[in-house]
Amino acid sequence: MIDGLKWQSEIYPYLGQRISKYIEKLPTSTLCNISEIRLRANGAVSVTVGNKNTIVYNEKNEPLSLELSENSEIFTRLCNGTVYQFENQIKNGYITIQGGHRVGFCGTAIYEGDRLVTLKDITSITFRISRQIKNAAREIIGNIINDDKIYSALIVSEPCGGKTTILSDLARLVSNLGKRCAVVDERGEICSVYEGVPQKDIGSLTDVLNGYSKGDGMMTALRCLSPQLIICDEIGSRSDADAMLEAMNAGVPVIATAHASNEDDLLGRPQIERLVDYGAIDKIFFLQGNANPGVVRKVITVNRYDEDSWNSDDCG
Repeated sequence: MIDGLKWQSEIYPYLGQRISKYIEKLPTSTLCNISEIRLRANGAVSVTVGNKNTIVYNEKNEPLSLELSENSEIFTRLCNGTVYQFENQIKNGYITIQGGHRVGFCGTAIYEGDRLVTLKDITSITFRISRQIKNAAREIIGNIINDDKIYSALIVSEPCGGKTTILSDLARLVSNLGKRCAVVDERGEICSVYEGVPQKDIGSLTDVLNGYSKGDGMMTALRCLSPQLIICDEIGSRSDADAMLEAMNAGVPVIATAHASNEDDLLGRPQIERLVDYGAIDKIFFLQGNANPGVVRKVITVNRYDEDSWNSDDCG
């Protein structure tokens, strides 16, 4: 099997034969690079490659569409026939399946008081295909580790810019350099944990705190794991920033991500500005975005002793 097509054996059983056979007719170059498969009740099935969406057609050359009942059947298969056992994942809007693929869904929200408890009438299902790209962080690692020092950093881009791919590879590379790494994988995307086992190679010295909030995960790592580096996904809330500052005060660097398109957009966010002002960030890596995922556009070195002085390196 072509390595880029390994996802087929893991995802097709959920899709069923009718949908799978039409996706299978797409060119191999497309199949090897699909990042998402989107199913919409009473709407077209589509696949995403890069920033391009492609409609899947049936034998009549008509857009392949699903009925609400088909989406419900797929949803039930994803939950192994016992939806109630997946209530915690469902209310968060996604589950992780074998291979580390993340499946997101939306429908009608069911609340008890002000608490979201589950969903019904699933109208949209998105399979986000998990692929490990080894050495995706090779361009960054030299700026992260200097001799025995590890720098705190933010990896910044618009959505689908390769941030999570780089985090996964950074965990692997740092671990392989003999450093203890703790990954706080709040949404299960960095390490693609399935039934407790990371589906990606994250190195032999990496501990995964799967499903933890960033605050709880970082505090647990600091108390119990004595990490030399903490990796987590998007920093957004005040509690996220507080946890990152706590790690800094404990002498443990943190590498995290942020959604932004440029410096002004990034520093316009109070929590990011706070982290910079407190010296919790040494480096900021801006990626090129979804047109060229994982490629560094600019590196900024934050001068802790002069908040107005940033050293910027534009990458060709």
